[in-house]
Amino acid sequence: MASPEPGTGSLTTEQLIAIGATSNCLYIEAAPGSGKTTVSAHRYGIQRFEPVAGPRAVVAVSFTRSATAELRSRVLTRWGDSALHWPHRIVTLDTIMCDLLTHLLHEQIVHWPGGHHNLLVHDSWRARLPHSDSRRQPIIQMHGNEVRATTVRAAPREHAVDPAAFTAAVEAGECTHDDVRTVLETGMADEMVRSALVRHLAATTRALIVDEVFDANLLDLSVVKLAIEAGLDVTLVGDPWQALYGFRGARPDAVPSFLAAEGFEQRYLHHSFRWASPEQKSLSTELRAGKGVLIPTGELNNVHVVLAREWRSLWAASTHVLPLAFRSATGRPPEAAATLLLNEMTNQTFGLNTVYLGDAYTTLGIASRESVARLQPRLQTVLQILTSDDSLEFALTELHSAIAAESDIRMPRRHRVHFERLDSLRTRLQNPVRHILGLTCHQAKGREWEHVGVRLEDSDIQSLARGLTPTDEDHRMLYVALTRARRRTVSV
Repeated sequence: MASPEPGTGSLTTEQLIAIGATSNCLYIEAAPGSGKTTVSAHRYGIQRFEPVAGPRAVVAVSFTRSATAELRSRVLTRWGDSALHWPHRIVTLDTIMCDLLTHLLHEQIVHWPGGHHNLLVHDSWRARLPHSDSRRQPIIQMHGNEVRATTVRAAPREHAVDPAAFTAAVEAGECTHDDVRTVLETGMADEMVRSALVRHLAATTRALIVDEVFDANLLDLSVVKLAIEAGLDVTLVGDPWQALYGFRGARPDAVPSFLAAEGFEQRYLHHSFRWASPEQKSLSTELRAGKGVLIPTGELNNVHVVLAREWRSLWAASTHVLPLAFRSATGRPPEAAATLLLNEMTNQTFGLNTVYLGDAYTTLGIASRESVARLQPRLQTVLQILTSDDSLEFALTELHSAIAAESDIRMPRRHRVHFERLDSLRTRLQNPVRHILGLTCHQAKGREWEHVGVRLEDSDIQSLARGLTPTDEDHRMLYVALTRARRRTVSV
């Protein structure tokens, strides 16, 4: 089953079967390293260049920009630029949500304040609007077919959007992706709205490929349901063992019943090209079978990356480990400033940007390339201060001064955690040994290395001894971390 067919290059029999399946509703379950993106790219191209297909679009979506970019790159390499000539496209599902709402606005089925038909959609309001600590929190609501900006009473929340500024922005035709989703989720409960969206999809699109379907929430699955009702060829690709986004509202538990209810044909990619050692192949097989395993202890200097559940565990691991973030993005200016400093280090060390670099620039209101270019040498100066015996107070003053030259954001009163971040950088700058990349399980998903170190908690060791289950998100995080290595995984 794993051997390539003659004349098909590196594609295996099971890949060819999945690529060529003719079902209108197809689900492909793909184990780690089994060529999921390759299969999606081939299936996209075949549907895109179908000889008698007509002008309607073939669309592929995923849930993150990085996953979308990877699939787009594979398609361009395999099929060439014409594969993405309009209306054919590979985008995030958020982009499709925006397209659907735009259609409703143009058809005047839904009305936006100020009569806007084309919206300016932001990732967040963080740097766009001023904030307050008001108990009145601004939200988008639907009243019939009218979108309204209103407020609800809630506990004071630091860095909450100012209600008056929020209302003004919405009336000017601005919103966030979350606002778009709120409108669609409410609107789709109305049969007239649903019917309009089904007609729109039927008229404009003929095939939809959804990558990483187990990262979908209930609204995402509702959009897939619309596509099925519109008669599109729908392909869903994913792995229940690698669903990690429950904290974002993903509902991997809802996917199996959705597949069954809609009558999806199922195909499987079992063979993995990742395993370069019997040891790692055996570990993967036993994990997926729910068997108890013991991860051997190893040395940091023998691994290429260290993985953990949380960023703080990586910072605490060793000064040899240089994580790609301090913690998940929070929108606080001091952390954003430190993230820019960390980015200079990770670029020098690994040639990689920090995970939340874009969020950091947004938080600080730094948008132009000129500002970024002027800021870089000043950040380098702060790193030089950290390599010296100068005080952390001096380094923090220089960092905030550098940011102030390019940003109007005011820094809050200094706190010990601001110094702790700089101290973490200093200990690594003053450590002459080779630094090892540190990533969370979420950031490691879809990637691979020769040798991987994992930071295991006591609860992880107990779970591994009993055997993992794909219904537990903590277990899924462990599974992802332990299946990134080609040759060996060790506990560090």
